[in-house]
Amino acid sequence: MCRLQDNASAELTRPCVVYQELHAHHANREAFRTLDMCTLPTTGPANTAIKTLPQQCGEAAAEEERVDRARGARIYKPNSWVSKRDRNALDRLLESRKLGFYAGVDPTAPSLHLGHLLPFMVLFWLYHHGHRVVSLVGGATARVGDPSGRLTSRAKTAESVHDINFKTMFAQLGGLWENVEAYGQRHGYQDSSNGTRELLDNSSWLDTLNILDFLKLMGNGMRLGTMLGRDTVRNKMEKGDGMSFAEFTYPLLQGWDWWHMYRHHGVQLQIGGSDQYGNIVAGMDAVKYIAQNSASDGTGSQTPEWLDAEGKVKEDMLPMGLTVPLLTTSSGEKFGKSAGNAIWLDRSMTSAFDLYGFLLRSSDDDVQRYLKLFTFVPTDEIGRVMGEHANDPGKRKAQHLLASEVLELVHGRDEAVKTRKEHELLRAPSLASLKRQDKTDASGESSNPAASGAESTVLPYSLVVNTPFSRILYHAGIASTKSEGARMVAKGGVYIATASAPGGDSKLNFHQVGVQKANGVADYIIDGVMVFRIGKWKVRVVEVVEDADFDSRSLHAPGWDEWKAIHPQK
Repeated sequence: MCRLQDNASAELTRPCVVYQELHAHHANREAFRTLDMCTLPTTGPANTAIKTLPQQCGEAAAEEERVDRARGARIYKPNSWVSKRDRNALDRLLESRKLGFYAGVDPTAPSLHLGHLLPFMVLFWLYHHGHRVVSLVGGATARVGDPSGRLTSRAKTAESVHDINFKTMFAQLGGLWENVEAYGQRHGYQDSSNGTRELLDNSSWLDTLNILDFLKLMGNGMRLGTMLGRDTVRNKMEKGDGMSFAEFTYPLLQGWDWWHMYRHHGVQLQIGGSDQYGNIVAGMDAVKYIAQNSASDGTGSQTPEWLDAEGKVKEDMLPMGLTVPLLTTSSGEKFGKSAGNAIWLDRSMTSAFDLYGFLLRSSDDDVQRYLKLFTFVPTDEIGRVMGEHANDPGKRKAQHLLASEVLELVHGRDEAVKTRKEHELLRAPSLASLKRQDKTDASGESSNPAASGAESTVLPYSLVVNTPFSRILYHAGIASTKSEGARMVAKGGVYIATASAPGGDSKLNFHQVGVQKANGVADYIIDGVMVFRIGKWKVRVVEVVEDADFDSRSLHAPGWDEWKAIHPQK
């Protein structure tokens, strides 16, 4: 029996495991290598090529090594939420053969967000250790809406919006898997040791599902008392806006997904967040019931491989669930949110620079845990980096490692390297690295490596000289109103740069802006630009040009038309 702490009323009577028990093993790659590809430990760098034991020691030694490695992959630890009996059931399976796992997501938005990564990280590790994995996009179930963890029903989405969300998320997952392949290779995972992976859409079978077949094969085995007792149903009916029939049947559709993949793709284990606990339990009930009754209903001409001689599902073929926690930060905030907004994995919704910055702001209390959960960095290297970080926390070395590793996983190696350089430039920028450049490369992108990190704008000289800083913030679009600019200055969150030495390559030093006299502002124009920093990371470069040049370029700035109306002779 196993019980999740955040769902004390729900129990599993079949094997289940909890994700937090898995991550401690992931970095010991040889201890978690696949079940039929044996490896020799390597003593070199993480990306050292791994040799197979059959080539070195013979098949007998290879088999012995395989079992040893599989034992090292056991997903349990003392005092966990899972009973030893249940842990042993999964351990035996991991030692005996490859397993099929799946994790799914409904395209209720056009992109995955950072919180979605956790269950998929489990898939990534299992794939690199030789197992079969399926990433499922709920093209059909998104039209119904998962009520798990909600007190209000999801707003209806137009079909055109749903189609866009599905297409973009499906493509995003495909690209993410390509990054996983390259990221795994850099950390020493070889193609020969990988398992198999598929990206599926449940519309391909649910759109053609006959309602009578659905009721005949699954309906008789799903008891209303059990379904009404689920936390999601009780909470929504007692505390929320009630539950529709469509929402009530959502776990059954998800269970049918599992049954389809169990039968056609060998998927035995579902991975989901702890909010999916009830759906996973319902799915296990559904798969077991259909597996034991489908043959007698004429869907198969011979006894399926998952049944024993008595017509029951074999012990080693029972469906299982693996839950991952819904992560929160050490301060109690939901991970993957910034000021209540999701951190998206699509660059058009959350830029690579902003994603890097979000991870860079991880607290010292959280960063070690995040490195274990969201990267392939070996645990010994994580320990070394954390030691260096403790000696000089100001450099945020652990946070930079976390941010660059996650960026590589999400957006690829090149983007991760580029974005890290951008942040390093903004940490100790020079004027040359930040000045506005009009040159573009062959792709049409700015040739300035800090271009996406430091926004630029142009102001006429008359809006800057003899103007208080609070007003310049408004003219530059940094503040939406003049009063907001004054508040920003009063709160001490605005900084202005000075050059440490003559020349564009000298580093800039930032000083907090005070209530400065207007006639001293021009002293901060360095080689034609002013450089502001808002808070810790946001840098804005303001190029100051002659008034006539500003007008000849058909540029506009807040307050410029008003200034010209007041000073018509100028």
